[in-house]
Amino acid sequence: MPQTTASLLILLGVLLATLWLAPEAPLLGFAGVLLAIALRLPAGWLARQIGTRRWVAVLAVVGGLVAVIGLAVWFAIDPLVAQANALADKLPESLNSLRERLGTGGVGAWIAERLPAAASDQAQGAMSTAASAAYGLFNGLGNTVFVLLIGIYLALAPRNYLNGTLSLLHPALERPARETLDECWEVLRGFLIGQGFAMVVTGTLTWIGLLLLGVPLAGVLAVIAAVLGFIPYLGPLIAAVPAILMALVESPSLALWVALLFLVIQNIEGNILTPLVQQRTADVSPVLLLLAQVLFGALFGLLGVLLAAPLAAVGQVIVRRAYVEGWLGRAKAGD
Repeated sequence: MPQTTASLLILLGVLLATLWLAPEAPLLGFAGVLLAIALRLPAGWLARQIGTRRWVAVLAVVGGLVAVIGLAVWFAIDPLVAQANALADKLPESLNSLRERLGTGGVGAWIAERLPAAASDQAQGAMSTAASAAYGLFNGLGNTVFVLLIGIYLALAPRNYLNGTLSLLHPALERPARETLDECWEVLRGFLIGQGFAMVVTGTLTWIGLLLLGVPLAGVLAVIAAVLGFIPYLGPLIAAVPAILMALVESPSLALWVALLFLVIQNIEGNILTPLVQQRTADVSPVLLLLAQVLFGALFGLLGVLLAAPLAAVGQVIVRRAYVEGWLGRAKAGD
């Protein structure tokens, strides 16, 4: 067996063994890579503006983010927690209201008969479970520190870690591997720019729209929509559910207006905003994204769903370069 092939098989075997023994570790490492790219985006701009070294700019960005997050928590945590608790209390009421409205006859009555009688209790339990899962995911100290450390170290000196990774390959593979990893970095950079921009716009439009419609707890519902906007296609659908249920407490017509609002925002984000930013950097087809979300969700749970889109973008680059162009010898489209 050629040494080039053997080196690839060895690395692939190590990766598969890691996924089998500690499946979360590679995903958390990948999350650290995303964080490193996100840190270097503003750090690069800052370094050019003040004429300092990149690593100094990275530390300045980290310090600035810590200060901003600290101030945001100090001033906004109490109202957000109060709104989140109010949302948890009102959602069961919304579900019961839906059950009563459906039970008026026809198809609605057929659906209402199949809804559990203790819908409110189950909804309350579901909200508690969801809150516990979200808290464990985003506030688990170990995983958070792990991702933060990887992200900061990679952002400070990415080339050192890139060269160390490439040294594990046969010398004949170093140049194509470097080009592939550089392209993956650019693709992830484009993905983060597109998704970050879309998340901010989605959250802002959702907040304004819900305020104009008079939906209670517009702030926390907008935050949910912005955060879930990181998950393409599925995220906005999930975010629409609590908002529609909250509106249903007021009236069915308001719920319809809220559904229409989310539909319009989703079309603006999915068909205008994100493609404008990502079409030249991280253009992944909707079918591939949905399949990736289902696959990684089944394999790795919620963490897999959250990282499915950037993983699909990277996988698309690797498959094209290593298999389509490298193994099959097909020319790149447009060449």
